[in-house]
Amino acid sequence: MRAARHHVRPSRKPTVARCFVVAMATLLFAATASAQEADAPAALTERDVVSSALQRAPLTDAIEGEVAIEEGRGRAASAYPNPQLSYMREQTFGTFGTGEDYLSVAQVIDLGNRRGLHGEAGDARARAARREGDASRLAIVAEARLRFYEVLYRQDRVAALEGWLARIAEALAIVTRREQRGDAATYDRRRLERERAVATGRLETERAALERASARLRALLGAGAGVASARVTGTLLPEDEPVALASLRASSSSRPDLLALDLRIEAASLDRTAASRWWVPDLRLEGGWKGVDLGRQGRTDGFLLGASLSIPLWDQSSGLARIAEGEARAARGRRALLESELDGELGGARSEAVRLRRAATEFREQSGAASGDLVRIASAGYEGGELGLLELLDAYRGAADDSLSALDMEHAARRARIELDRLTGAGLP
Repeated sequence: MRAARHHVRPSRKPTVARCFVVAMATLLFAATASAQEADAPAALTERDVVSSALQRAPLTDAIEGEVAIEEGRGRAASAYPNPQLSYMREQTFGTFGTGEDYLSVAQVIDLGNRRGLHGEAGDARARAARREGDASRLAIVAEARLRFYEVLYRQDRVAALEGWLARIAEALAIVTRREQRGDAATYDRRRLERERAVATGRLETERAALERASARLRALLGAGAGVASARVTGTLLPEDEPVALASLRASSSSRPDLLALDLRIEAASLDRTAASRWWVPDLRLEGGWKGVDLGRQGRTDGFLLGASLSIPLWDQSSGLARIAEGEARAARGRRALLESELDGELGGARSEAVRLRRAATEFREQSGAASGDLVRIASAGYEGGELGLLELLDAYRGAADDSLSALDMEHAARRARIELDRLTGAGLP
């Protein structure tokens, strides 16, 4: 008796279900990735960092506060005294007694315009304070750029060391599989594990340095958590070479601190001019009403006018003149010292910036191709049995060292360029 065969037709439901599950998983993964991308903080650029550093409220308060102080002192020095309103009555008694009333207004006029000169000096000092604020902002811009590129430099070093560690991990996985098949010695695996430990140690050290650099950048910006967690993006190597030395010297002459000293000299000269007019008297003008009560004879009214001049017998402004002369002399001395220092440093700073940029560019071009060729040759030779593990590790380590050296040179070139920009007064947005 033959057993009956039952043909069971496969159901399509499991296939449809699996497709549905895969589709839902794909959509869920895409949605999660999109949400993570939306939540991820945007990378900060150099312009973002500089703008955030300059827009801090305490910095604005510090600069504007100094300007307001000088403006207030100038207004106080140039203010005229208030007019004087006075009333006086004179009374006599007896048969022929009379009463006299006086009501007058008096104003002192500065004929030498000393108050006006002091006001102009205060305005010059306010403009000097504004320029000194620009100098402070320029220093903050330079510091913000230094800290920004320090973070970028550390990020690139971490990426280079991560690439080195990834190559070692890949080679270790291959050697481990070959060891299990009996095609590789245990020494190779142990040697790769040692190299991995070295690379991991250097990577963790560099990550710690990156955290420190990021914390210093956050401290300067004073930003919130959103900015604090963002990475930075940019080019470590300066994009172009600095302009000619003659143009740099012309730019340095308009540095804010030099302009501030010029204004300080101008203010001191105005104060000195005001003090030199000590001999010009002040004029006091007075006018008003006079009323006389004649008793039985009635009352009569009239007016009164008066003018008086102070007698400048002694020079009461000699101390102010001495102060003004000292301020002008000190400002001229500081300006001459600063100008001489800038003139001496500009040539060397430009030469350093040009030479470091060229050296970094040449090294990156030469070492990049050579390191890649060595890694490919060593990898192929090791897989083919023509080269040993030490040659492979040497190629890996050499590629990592070349990348780190290139970053060191590019970072040095960037720092030199920032210093040159600081000397010339460039960098303010």
